[in-house]
Amino acid sequence: MRFPKPLRDPLAHLVVSAVTDPAGAAPLWAFRHFCRLACRSPDGRVPLRALDVPAPPWLARSPANEALQEIPLVASASDGRLALTPRFAPYLHAVAEQVEAYWAATEAFARKGGPRKEGLARALECGAVLYNARLYFETHELLEPIWMEQPRGRDRMVLQGIIQAAVGLYHFQHENWRGGIRVLGYGLSKAEAGRPVFYGLAMDSLLDGLAACREAARAVLAGDRAAFPWQIVPPMRLA
Repeated sequence: MRFPKPLRDPLAHLVVSAVTDPAGAAPLWAFRHFCRLACRSPDGRVPLRALDVPAPPWLARSPANEALQEIPLVASASDGRLALTPRFAPYLHAVAEQVEAYWAATEAFARKGGPRKEGLARALECGAVLYNARLYFETHELLEPIWMEQPRGRDRMVLQGIIQAAVGLYHFQHENWRGGIRVLGYGLSKAEAGRPVFYGLAMDSLLDGLAACREAARAVLAGDRAAFPWQIVPPMRLA
């Protein structure tokens, strides 16, 4: 589902923060628990006491109700229970599904030890976690601030290309074939300078696979394919 920007962006921020610092993922963990309970509630409201459950051992301790206070999507109802803010309440079940995907990616990464690299290599390491979970908009949200910090030159251009490739795949997820083909093409041309390896990221297989994705999207747009073959999307592989 395509979320409105005021909902999409804070949601993405939750997983970006969690992946870059898994030990500090308490807001995402608490919000996931809240969404699960809210989906079971007849009116989507959750008592604070129901949120008091043990956190995973690798997570820095933080009471769930305090962690939820950091999330602008949750509000207190008139009876003191918590609920999604009224404008986003219709999206509750879709939000819960998205947050489950966020948590799965974060938890798997945390159990492997979380980020191990530094600098741009660290950003790509974390971005790969989101990209490989098919969280393409979130990949963009994680990498864009890093790109903006880069001085002009090869690294900035290649990183922008990787970001644009992720945005292209995000457009494909929402069947915006023309926009996705265009943006992915921009990304491929810029990321070409990163071959064969860019800060540990294997670029040959990534770019060749993304070029095949662009051709597949063209075939869908032309009516030569019934659906986009998501199985051909190449993973981001790091040394």
